[in-house]
Amino acid sequence: RSAASPVIVSLLTPKTTLVPAEFFDDKHAAHYLAEVGLGLTMNECVVCSDAVEGVVAVMAISEQCYVELQRVVPMGMRFTSPLLEGETIEKGSILHLEEDVLYVRVYKEGMQFAEAMECQSDADVLYYLAKIDEVYGIYNIYARAKGDTKRLKSLLKPIFKDLVCE
Repeated sequence: RSAASPVIVSLLTPKTTLVPAEFFDDKHAAHYLAEVGLGLTMNECVVCSDAVEGVVAVMAISEQCYVELQRVVPMGMRFTSPLLEGETIEKGSILHLEEDVLYVRVYKEGMQFAEAMECQSDADVLYYLAKIDEVYGIYNIYARAKGDTKRLKSLLKPIFKDLVCE
């Protein structure tokens, strides 16, 4: 990248929602988070990604972190989320675990579901995936694991029919 190129910052936060690009208005970004129960605290601000495959990620970030990023990255930043990163698939799910956040995308003729969930324990991971399976039947279709693949593999190999770890 050139010295003037913006730095891509991938935010690892459960306070993330996706908004269809055709309906997105950056003036209402904080409202989108509030509408899904992820309202900003007094110490947070909102940042947004560029549109990727027809959706924009809206994310909360600590104001202190944002100010520090602006200080150390004077050429500018573009934000993204694990919910937008990597290839899409035709049918199946992409599970991305980073520390205490589980990102899940489910595809069947396009994206059907995408969410970032805070997981304090392995039990939380298993609970959320069981609930998602009730609706989308993810245990019986292809699944790609990313991030903490060692942890995901140990938890999910017995459950998923077709789990591939990257």
